[in-house]
Amino acid sequence: MDLKTLAWYGVLSSITAAYLVAMAGARSARHHEVSAHARLMVRAGTIVGIWLVAYVTKQVLFGRDQFGGTAEQYWRIYVPILLIHTSLAATTIGLGGYNLYQGLTRLRYGSLGAMSSGMTLHRRLGKLLVWTFSGTMATAYLVYLLLFVWYSVA
Repeated sequence: MDLKTLAWYGVLSSITAAYLVAMAGARSARHHEVSAHARLMVRAGTIVGIWLVAYVTKQVLFGRDQFGGTAEQYWRIYVPILLIHTSLAATTIGLGGYNLYQGLTRLRYGSLGAMSSGMTLHRRLGKLLVWTFSGTMATAYLVYLLLFVWYSVA
């Protein structure tokens, strides 16, 4: 296995791990397990940070991957999916960072849980983040399949 393939597996597995940890944190929030929720979301944020470093490193070392389909497939299939993925990823990272900061700040000042005063925005953004992160993951795997399975450069 070459280094580029290994880097792709590292990027995909780290973001998948972050997603699974974040979904476990969302589940604990729904069950009002505040300390578990806080612990899991800090872990998920840390894993996303590791993913970001791995992804940027992969891009710097290897550059963009080439789409192996026709020009029509590139513009009609790949580009729209990539744009949706990029938009969802940027939204998820921005909202997730803000929501993590908001949760840590509120926790430091003694608020416990999204039901307490001042945490309604944190709770609403958390519900939105479940959808944006899920969409990001679905489109990430779709982009991977388009690049390396269905339309790979031979």
